[in-house]
Amino acid sequence: MQENYLIIGIVAVIIIVLVSLFIVVMNLQKTVIVEKKTPQEIKEEEARKIAIEELVEIAAKRTSTKNELSAAILKAAKECPFPPKEKGALPKSAKVYLNFILLIASHKNTDAKMIAFMDTELKKANPEYKQEIDIYENEGIHQRGNRV
Repeated sequence: MQENYLIIGIVAVIIIVLVSLFIVVMNLQKTVIVEKKTPQEIKEEEARKIAIEELVEIAAKRTSTKNELSAAILKAAKECPFPPKEKGALPKSAKVYLNFILLIASHKNTDAKMIAFMDTELKKANPEYKQEIDIYENEGIHQRGNRV
């Protein structure tokens, strides 16, 4: 009789431990880590966002000269690093940077040297985006004749 109580007690303790572990694991999956940015980081991010948008406008203008395009490429490489990937995936904010590459590669005043220059500079500054840079660069080259 006492053996039955002992077995029932052990089974009850095991069930309680398993249920507790299950609850802990479920709560860990729901935990979200939120990083707070300092006001200075927010200002820098906004300045970078404005800068890349200005560079996209230069690349989108049909009247931009080679010198303006070269300066835009240099500024993008030096002052506008791409946002870091999130778990290997592209963040939405990276689309603006990749659009810049597409516009430069498809611009009528861009030549092969400038595209090669852009390729090396942007890949040096953003090594985790090498594949995306190649894709958007090639797409821009294919669109050269079709761009309005």
